[in-house]
Amino acid sequence: MALLPAERSSGQLTGRRLIIAPETAPERYVVDATLVAKWAFPEPTSEHAIAVLDAQCDGHVELIAPDLLVAELASLCRRKVRAGEIDAAAAGELFTLLLEVVPELVPSSDLAAAALKLSLRHYRPFGDGLHLALALREGILYLVADERLLRVLAQAFACVRYLGDLLESLP
Repeated sequence: MALLPAERSSGQLTGRRLIIAPETAPERYVVDATLVAKWAFPEPTSEHAIAVLDAQCDGHVELIAPDLLVAELASLCRRKVRAGEIDAAAAGELFTLLLEVVPELVPSSDLAAAALKLSLRHYRPFGDGLHLALALREGILYLVADERLLRVLAQAFACVRYLGDLLESLP
């Protein structure tokens, strides 16, 4: 990502972050349900995840995910109801809202063969393999909000980055 110096007229310094100039192409990231769910459910680092959503809405970043994301978000909403954190009506409303801002979805079938190989080779769930396969195929970063997942994946994959570590580069 090309960040402009603060004195350039097409860039603007805001706090400690630089705004990406409109003429630059948006940075692309693979995201998963753990990150996207933070847009609707207050959790640690939700404010970081919301900064990513804001950057997407402003056209500064593009987010993509395997289409498995929709099922993962629905499952997460169900778990929140079963845990008594929200009621079924709230879960339905939040799920609908999340679907309105969900990143570009890539068919899992396009990634399945590579994802299976990654999952088997690295002893990871198939869903992790789908996200990794997408990041590797596109040559972009897989942005994670789960520190435990980061510790496991970042050892083997340079494309995996922690949400909090990229905030400085987000507009």
